[in-house]
Amino acid sequence: MLATRRSGLAFCAAAVLSAFLAKPALAADELVISTATPPHHMQTTTMTDFVAALEERSGGALTGKVFDSSQLYNARDVSKAVARGDVGMAIVPSPYLSRIEANINVLDLPILNGMTEDARAAMLDGPLGTELNKMLEAKMGVVVPGHWPLLGRVYYWSTAKPLTNFEEFVGMQVRIPGGAAPAARVEGMGGVPVVMPGSDMPLALQQGTVDATMGSIESVVQQKLTDVGVRYGFWDQGIVGFLVPIVSQKYWDSLTEDEKALFTEVWNENVVAQRAEAIALDGEYRATLEALGVKISDASAESAQAMREQMMPQQQDVVSKYELSAEIVGLAEAAVK
Repeated sequence: MLATRRSGLAFCAAAVLSAFLAKPALAADELVISTATPPHHMQTTTMTDFVAALEERSGGALTGKVFDSSQLYNARDVSKAVARGDVGMAIVPSPYLSRIEANINVLDLPILNGMTEDARAAMLDGPLGTELNKMLEAKMGVVVPGHWPLLGRVYYWSTAKPLTNFEEFVGMQVRIPGGAAPAARVEGMGGVPVVMPGSDMPLALQQGTVDATMGSIESVVQQKLTDVGVRYGFWDQGIVGFLVPIVSQKYWDSLTEDEKALFTEVWNENVVAQRAEAIALDGEYRATLEALGVKISDASAESAQAMREQMMPQQQDVVSKYELSAEIVGLAEAAVK
């Protein structure tokens, strides 16, 4: 009888211990993040700063690890990895995702020419961003956890041909990262768009395969494109790049409702700081490049407006060909007004 009782007590104790030890398995998975940029690039630091803040605010319940420099996936392939659940999170330049959800092309349409970074960020934090997030989530089976980080102004950079006005783009071979709207823009200026991943772009510039490239000012500094001959830059008051945060459904489902709310809260707070830093860095990097002998010119408000009108046929072609939602285009037009 005593032996039976002891056996029962031992069984209960084992069950309690087993339940206790099983608890960590119910906690959130470690968040694995993939970036295509080096450790000190803003895209990578955005994620490392977020992970640090998330771990601190959650008291260590939510942890993560950032794999930079395309250790896991490059920028072109990482969105598929997140959708499969192979990676927990990534921030993807919007042109790459416009191949999946065509309505994202609205962000690069000429109608937005002249809008400031802050105005575009406010537009994405409002109804337009909400609708694009819903569309992307439905297409990819991922979660967009909050606001979009700012990639910054997208300039044009050349090696041999000065870039000081729109007329100089006629006949130029211009590398673009992808997207229907960026291609239409280059065509609208009289240039020839060449879709090419960022990893191939430096050699293409050096060898003259392309005459110029579309890219952020940070990418020129971080990739040391002055070493391959970049000498001119041009801001057309056109595209301001953003990064789309996507989280795998698998990771998101591992969070409690409170953890999901905390995740979004910390993420959005991080984005506020990131956007301010991105705008400040644009000025700092511009000074750095000018000190290296790069001549950077800006389109005037008048010429940018004139080019916007000139590009309207290309804009309509994009809207029609890719069947952009009338509601989405209307929200963009309302933001401009």
